[in-house]
Amino acid sequence: MSNSHDEAIEFISHYGADEFTPYAYYDKHLDCIRVRIRDCSTIETRKSRIFTLLRAAHADSELRVGFVIKGVRHLFEELNIPHDGVVKLADIMNQIIKVYPDTVVKLIREEFMQAVDSLEVEMDLDEAA
Repeated sequence: MSNSHDEAIEFISHYGADEFTPYAYYDKHLDCIRVRIRDCSTIETRKSRIFTLLRAAHADSELRVGFVIKGVRHLFEELNIPHDGVVKLADIMNQIIKVYPDTVVKLIREEFMQAVDSLEVEMDLDEAA
């Protein structure tokens, strides 16, 4: 084994390798909520006016690793969701599903609801304006 490989093993054993934790956050510059359930390079594919799916960038991979909710300011006003404070992602998703029960929304729900059930998003749309 090479010296650099041994150094890498020693570094990881000394400092540890944190496990990835799924997350969701509001990107005020792009007015979207980004959700990731796996840590990997991604390819984004726009699926609807509201959703973009993230899939793993591995060759020929169809593994879905997250999604993006677009146009959050308008969407929150339309669905009467609070503009500030901490909002459960599951509550946001449930509101979207009620109003937009299309194929893409159902796919997102089936694929991700269990993984995002406990995630929360800190919102401050008033500051983002």
